[in-house]
Amino acid sequence: MRRHGTSLIELLIVITLIGILTGIAAPRMRASTRAAVEQSARLLAQDLDLARTRAYASRARVRMVITDTTWQVYLDQNRDSIFAESGTEATAYGPLNSRVLDAQQNFSRGVAARLPADTASAPSSGPQRIQFGTRGITEPFGSSAFVYLTHDADNTSVYAVEITPAANVRVWRWLDGTWQ
Repeated sequence: MRRHGTSLIELLIVITLIGILTGIAAPRMRASTRAAVEQSARLLAQDLDLARTRAYASRARVRMVITDTTWQVYLDQNRDSIFAESGTEATAYGPLNSRVLDAQQNFSRGVAARLPADTASAPSSGPQRIQFGTRGITEPFGSSAFVYLTHDADNTSVYAVEITPAANVRVWRWLDGTWQ
């Protein structure tokens, strides 16, 4: 008479095979450093476009301050053209006023060259400030801004967010030695 079911040995073999397959598949399912940096760059671009739209819609100046690993957005709710970069101004902007980069990401060019349109003579030290006027155009009038993002584990994974003088936002990626 034969018994139906599985033995302990068969069960251990199946569990071992599942473990091996998971060990092979799991790293491939994790987002690459390039994809993580791209996602942060696109989120920054969306937040910049939202800040521009908010400035235009509310007819109030909006400022984004970018530090080492965060960006914070402020709204000049009293319309005095002076930013104290206070909690009140951050709260006035709304609930999506602050973001933090994922671990090991930072605002840097890594190995990438500057974008051709980036004519800044030297990288700025300290926080970078991008301001939109009441018509949704960058201030000072005619200014542009470039924000570069990379990953500590792979400094060739570089993305750039460009804000043109007309406040259009574009995302660039560094690939094989050129900006695309």
